[in-house]
Amino acid sequence: MVSGPPGSTSWPVAVTAEFAVQVAAFLAALALVSAGHKLVRPARPRAALEALTGASAATAATSLVILAIAEAGAGVALLLPGLRAAGAALATAIWAGYFIALARAVAAGRRDLDCGCSFGASHARLGPYHPLRAGALALVAAAIAAAPRAAVITRHPFAVSLSTIGGALALLALYFALDQLMSLGAPATGAVR
Repeated sequence: MVSGPPGSTSWPVAVTAEFAVQVAAFLAALALVSAGHKLVRPARPRAALEALTGASAATAATSLVILAIAEAGAGVALLLPGLRAAGAALATAIWAGYFIALARAVAAGRRDLDCGCSFGASHARLGPYHPLRAGALALVAAAIAAAPRAAVITRHPFAVSLSTIGGALALLALYFALDQLMSLGAPATGAVR
């Protein structure tokens, strides 16, 4: 193991800490984009909320605003070193809720639903990919929430460094690419059109 100057962290620990910060920034960006999507284009997410939960239109509209505020709060907190664990815990709860709602719909055979989770104009049929995606996001957020304090506090004077932004944008691009790839085919069968 290669060590840095006295009093510094070893390279593997520093790389792990930097990656944890990049992942937290990715989760923050995704949460903020999701919140913006719900506020700017509420029709699809509201209809999805109604379909997935059976809520009335008024309840779904109110719940959508609350979800958007919670996602925005989680996103902002994930960017702030002192609040990162709390933001990750909130993001875990949100994505775990999405996982439960989507898994119930898939288990009930409701494949024709639009989950409202993609940012494009069209949607793929609901399939196992959708709850798995939400579950994976919840697990990653839970790992950030449970990470040792040293692994989530940035070593930079600002909350987000250029390498953090670059890493987060790369992860976000991969996430959107996978989302687009899965929308090409039926997620239930994995077939590509």
